[in-house]
Amino acid sequence: MPAPRSRTGRRRLGPWYPLLVGGVVAGLAAPAALAADPDTQGRKPRPNTAPDTALLQATKQAKQAGRRVEVQSQRTATARVYANPSGTYTTELRLPDTRAPRGGVGLWTSVNKKYPNTKYWNRTGKVARVGHEKQSGGTWRSYITMNTRDLHNTGPIRSARFRILNTYSWSCSARPVQIRDTNTVDQNTTWNSTVNRNWDRYKVLDTVNAAKGHHANHCPAGNLYFRVTDSAKAAQKYKWRTMTLGLGAQNENDTYGWKKFDATTSTLIVDWARH
Repeated sequence: MPAPRSRTGRRRLGPWYPLLVGGVVAGLAAPAALAADPDTQGRKPRPNTAPDTALLQATKQAKQAGRRVEVQSQRTATARVYANPSGTYTTELRLPDTRAPRGGVGLWTSVNKKYPNTKYWNRTGKVARVGHEKQSGGTWRSYITMNTRDLHNTGPIRSARFRILNTYSWSCSARPVQIRDTNTVDQNTTWNSTVNRNWDRYKVLDTVNAAKGHHANHCPAGNLYFRVTDSAKAAQKYKWRTMTLGLGAQNENDTYGWKKFDATTSTLIVDWARH
């Protein structure tokens, strides 16, 4: 039976928890609508695990080619499974194409300290913001929920990373951004919501010191990678359907920590072994 609490001690919502769709207000990230269970969103039926023959065949091909090979039988709208030449496997979980009927599944939203009771919901767009922007006076955090059901039946997880495209930074001077294992968010989430008020209590999974996207030649837009292995292992062990990650500047008083991300590029990259 799934554990009701995560490793941070917070309560995880049950399997009925609806997934959400990304959106924007004046270019700011916000979920657009509640979506039903992932299996109702056009998800292709599939067995719980890849047949050993499919895994072994893909591994053989990967070793011969010297590069990873996709296990085609495991492809879904939001998941890809690859066999690596080393004999391990990688599952990549992505947010869905929001142009799909009913918006697909997945959630991301932002909250703004300047407007603490504003709900950034039911809009369109893809910009997730973090940090303090001195011109507008806004201080932002972003929350991204990944569907983790495809981790329930993989082999033991060795490592997991969260990848997202950093599209803009205040300057080319690197500043740290953190990722935290947070509670879930919904259509009513604001800066004053309980999930955000508990920010300092959530476990910091990783901190990345970077600045991308300020200048096309000197620090062009690029991906940031955050280590999230503990949360991925917990999602597998306790069979969480979703995992919510919070992005925020380490120093929310430093405008050089201001960053924008393309939330639609969010990808959970999980390496695992068969045994």
